[in-house]
Amino acid sequence: MSENNHGKNFNPISSTKFKRYRKKFNDFVKSSAKNFRENTKKTKKVLFIGAAVLSLSIPVGYYTHANALNEARNHLVQAEKSLNQNKQGYVSKETTEAISRETADTAKIKELWLHPQKIEQEAQALEALAKKADTESQSIEKLLQQAQTLSTNKNISPTDKILLADYQKQASSYLVFSDFKTKFEEEIHLVEAHNSRTETLNLVEETFKDKDLPKENRAELEQLVKSIKAAKNADEIKGLVSELTEKVNIAKLRIQEVKEARALKNAKDKAKENISAAEKLQASVYTEQADKDELQKLVTAVNQATTAKAVEKANSDLASYLTGAKQRESAAAELAAQKAEAKRQAEEKAEQEAARKAQNEINSANSDSAPVSSGGWTTAAPGMVFYRGNSNKYYRMVKNPGNYTYITIGEAQALGATPGHGNGSAKN
Repeated sequence: MSENNHGKNFNPISSTKFKRYRKKFNDFVKSSAKNFRENTKKTKKVLFIGAAVLSLSIPVGYYTHANALNEARNHLVQAEKSLNQNKQGYVSKETTEAISRETADTAKIKELWLHPQKIEQEAQALEALAKKADTESQSIEKLLQQAQTLSTNKNISPTDKILLADYQKQASSYLVFSDFKTKFEEEIHLVEAHNSRTETLNLVEETFKDKDLPKENRAELEQLVKSIKAAKNADEIKGLVSELTEKVNIAKLRIQEVKEARALKNAKDKAKENISAAEKLQASVYTEQADKDELQKLVTAVNQATTAKAVEKANSDLASYLTGAKQRESAAAELAAQKAEAKRQAEEKAEQEAARKAQNEINSANSDSAPVSSGGWTTAAPGMVFYRGNSNKYYRMVKNPGNYTYITIGEAQALGATPGHGNGSAKN
């Protein structure tokens, strides 16, 4: 801008306006000074607090980071230790390779060693692998134990034993866990079925040897044996094993029934002798009524028994009681016989005595009719004769009167006797 123009446009203010402007300026300065002082105090205060906070936060943050880092490192060490322990078992090559890769990452993490988050992530990865390795190892270990048990089973075939041995060898070095585990389980399942089949077939053979096996049960078992021998699938074999086992049990029950029926018949046949003896005692007049009642009770028990054991028990009781009952019956019969014999003897004696008395009376009445002996001959009294029974003859005179019966002539004729011809020992 030129000097002429500057002078031309300048208009000086009045003193009144100048005073007013000066007052406004002084008020502004005072106000600004006051605000500056107040703001300065606030700023100092804020700065002081900030400095204090900063002075505290620096060690707190440091210690927090250090603790997290230490925990992460410890976690990683433990995870690595656990992994090293678990990877020693029956772990698949697939998992072993994954462990090797992850272990390489672990080494890289250790080189940094100042990043808690990365260290923690690596520890979790190692833990996951350790868990996987442990799961694989325990699963295969369980299968190996099952295989070992099956291998020592007396029913295992040589072929199955070789197959299980092959799987046991593979367990130390197999590729994929799921594939190996599935095939190993299938093989174990099949061997279990084979062993069960062999065991069941042996039971059937033992059952076939029993002569008491009914024909219908034998035919049913033979058909099932054909089916189970032809089966190939493990589940099919096990299903037939279950069915065959059930049929064998039924057959054994039938065999037992046959045996029990025969034993029952034999027991009752043996009891017939005691039953017959009991019935004979019951019919005896010399058996007491109490014995008859008890014998009937015991016989009924034998007849109503439904098992051989029950019959044997009842028959034993009957036999024991029979011993005493027979003794009592025999004693009563003997006593009755003794009484009868005594009575008979008394009656016979009385009859003999009566006969003797009668004969004496006759002899007394016939004393005049006694024979007379003279010159070797014995002569019968009048009206009397010597009777010879074997020839039915009678004589008046005999040499040996003891060989004849001395009776009246009327008695001789009543016997149909006739006079005999004379001879050297007898004559009329």
